[in-house]
Amino acid sequence: MYVIVVGMGEVGRYVTQILQSEQHDVVAIDNDAAALARVSERADVATLQGYGASLDVLHKAHAERADLVVAATNIDEVNLLAALASKHIGAKRTVARLQGNEYSRISQGIQYGLLGIDVVVNPRVLVAQEISQIARSHGALDVLSLAGNRIELVKLELGANSKVLHKPLTNLHIPSGALVAAVVRDRELFVPGGADVLLPGDWVYLIGRSGHMEAVEEQFCGGREASRVCIVGGGVVGEALASQLAAADTEVLVIEKNLAVAERLAATHSQITVVQGDGTNLTLLEEEQVGSFDLFCAVSHEDEVNLMSGLLAKRVGAPRTVSLVRRPDYMDIYRQLGIDIVLSPRQTASDHILRWVRQAELKSLTVLEGGQGEVLELEATASSRLIGTPIKRLNFPRGAILGAIVNQGKARIPRGDDVIAAGDTVVVLTTTSTRSQVERLFRRRML
Repeated sequence: MYVIVVGMGEVGRYVTQILQSEQHDVVAIDNDAAALARVSERADVATLQGYGASLDVLHKAHAERADLVVAATNIDEVNLLAALASKHIGAKRTVARLQGNEYSRISQGIQYGLLGIDVVVNPRVLVAQEISQIARSHGALDVLSLAGNRIELVKLELGANSKVLHKPLTNLHIPSGALVAAVVRDRELFVPGGADVLLPGDWVYLIGRSGHMEAVEEQFCGGREASRVCIVGGGVVGEALASQLAAADTEVLVIEKNLAVAERLAATHSQITVVQGDGTNLTLLEEEQVGSFDLFCAVSHEDEVNLMSGLLAKRVGAPRTVSLVRRPDYMDIYRQLGIDIVLSPRQTASDHILRWVRQAELKSLTVLEGGQGEVLELEATASSRLIGTPIKRLNFPRGAILGAIVNQGKARIPRGDDVIAAGDTVVVLTTTSTRSQVERLFRRRML
């Protein structure tokens, strides 16, 4: 594919590097020569310095023959103009990242066809939705929705008192609507077999049908849904998260430093308690009894505030903390310092944008654990080798697991006697090294 990426910030640079590694023909555009130099150091791509929304610059980049144009600068208006201009001069598909307050209610996370743009992604709303799913889970570190929200991939950490430790997976009696898809131990991801056992401190990825995961989560870590949530930061993420949680009858407290923002939130969201104050003020956190809340979420615009308030919340007794970080390469540091769940809107934006680069049979791809694992959503075509063969006879590659099948809108977790039909959507979790073997089963000619 011929792809143009406008904006070489965190999102644009990451998307560009992934696309180039997959042998796509990529042109990177940015006003800043230094930003272009940084991406050139890591990826063999063409670069063009200039204003990405300029028709002249887009013509120089040959946007008229582009299969995809990704507009991912830090300025919403530039992204809108770049996507619209590219579409106007002939680009086949366009994706724009919008993240400001003005577009948070329009895009609802992902919007198709907005103003003629194929896909609009609002990472701040998407990350709020992700935190909301975590709050509704029973102790999850992360929740990923797949197959049109019919399937969930849930990440859990096993404590020393978990009921599933030191037992072969075949003896765990996991409900039929779920299975263990992957385990991370000592920072290494692997797809387990039936004889493998789970150990304290393991991160476990469970896959199952949406709405059927609570019992499985409770079996593995004994958590419960958050009924009281404290949020630091009343911006796009904080407001979207508070609204979603309040709509689910969750008690919500928002701490917002800016007086005008706090007053607006209190006036427009009567079901939410709003306190004007500094989320890094230990006295304030103690006065508001933050330690009594089930989940503490630091989602302000400042990484330092999110880290410090999260650590202070742990100090006053909050059982689970979520912090946003703008730079994905800092996520491990936050976890090492004691934050339970670390999310990056920029990583979320990158993941969703990359889903629109794949060829037709691969509906989406999500990267796990820094690239060690991948979750593929593939469409089984009539020519696929695996059509009509019972799963137990497929000789599925070691290092991959067939996690779910969606047939005519109905999702199921497959068993040995199940078969895949043409047109089915299949969810596969695979290690990166095994991915090519999985794709051969679907007769893919690319990637």
